Amino acid sequence: MRAILLFIFSIISLTLFSNNSVDTTANAKVPDSIKYWKTQFNSGIHFNQVSFANWAKGGESSLSGRATMKIKANYKKNNFNFQNDLKFLYGIMGTKEMKLQKTDDQIYLRSSVDHKAFKKWFYSIAFDIKTQFSNGYKYPNDSTILSRFFAPAYFTLSAGLDYKPSEHFSFLFSPASGKLTFVMDQELANKGAFGVTPAVIDDSTGTVLVEGKNQKAEFGMNLVVKFEKELIKNIKAESTLNLYNNYLDENMPNRWNIDVDWESNITFSVNEHISTELYLHMIYDHDIKIPIYEAIDGEDVQVGAGPRLQLNQSFGVGLSFKF
Repeated sequence: MRAILLFIFSIISLTLFSNNSVDTTANAKVPDSIKYWKTQFNSGIHFNQVSFANWAKGGESSLSGRATMKIKANYKKNNFNFQNDLKFLYGIMGTKEMKLQKTDDQIYLRSSVDHKAFKKWFYSIAFDIKTQFSNGYKYPNDSTILSRFFAPAYFTLSAGLDYKPSEHFSFLFSPASGKLTFVMDQELANKGAFGVTPAVIDDSTGTVLVEGKNQKAEFGMNLVVKFEKELIKNIKAESTLNLYNNYLDENMPNRWNIDVDWESNITFSVNEHISTELYLHMIYDHDIKIPIYEAIDGEDVQVGAGPRLQLNQSFGVGLSFKF
C-alpha cells in the first residue's frame, strides 16, 4: 500500500510541477543536439463514485480511482527516428463490504529505431517490456496470489518494416520477432502460470520433482497498429493493437493461434485540467488459462480452465496535466 500511495503522490507532485514550470528557452538559441527532440508528459487521476442510501432496489456504494503517467521522448532528424514511450498505470477500487483491490496495474516501456526505406516505409527495430507494480489476488480471497512484479513480464524484440502515412498512424510488420515471458515467482511458475512449463510433481506425495521454468521463449510474427489523433476539438483518441503469432509453438495446432493485446482510450477535455476518459483493454492469449465456473447448488464451482477474452473497461472524470 505504501508503494501505491508513493506512486500517486509522485504523480500529483509532477503534475503540480508541470503546471508551474517556466519555459526558459523562449529567448535562447536551442542547440542542434536538442532541437531534434520532442518530449511530452501527460498525467492524470480519474475517479468513479457510486453512492446508495436506503435504496429499495439494492446496491453497494463504491469508490474507484485510476492514476496514469505517460512520458514520450522522440528524436527525429532527416530520415532517422528514435521513439520512446513510458507508461505507468494503477487503479484501485473499494466498497464498504470489501477491502481495497486493484483494478489496473501496468508498467510499459517501448523504444524503436527507424530509418527511411522508401516513400512512407521505414526499416524498424522495436523493443518493449510490460510488467506490473504489485501483487494480484484471487479476489475476494486476498491470500491466493495470481501475479506479482515480473510475474509475468513480457519482453519483445521485433525487426521489420514500419508504414507511417501520417504522424497519426503507423503499422509495424515484423516477420522476425522474439518474445520472452518471465514468471519470476517460483510458486506461480510451478503452476505453469502465463504459459511457462509447470513443475513435475509426484502425484502420491505432492513433492516437486522438477521446478517449473521461469521463462518461456517464442519466435514469430508481430504486427503493431498505432493510432493517435484529436478527432475533433477536445476529443482525443489513442489506440494500439498488438498481434503476435508464435511460429515455433511445441503444440503444433497452437501455431495458428494469435495473441491479441488491444488498448484504447478516448479523452474528453472539459478544460485545460479537467477531463473524462473512456478506457478499454482487451487481451487474448491462448497460453493464459482462465478459471471456468458453473453454478452448482447455488454456488459457483470451478469446473475447468481455458483461454478466454480478457476485458478491462473504465470511465471516469478527474484531473489531467501535460507539458
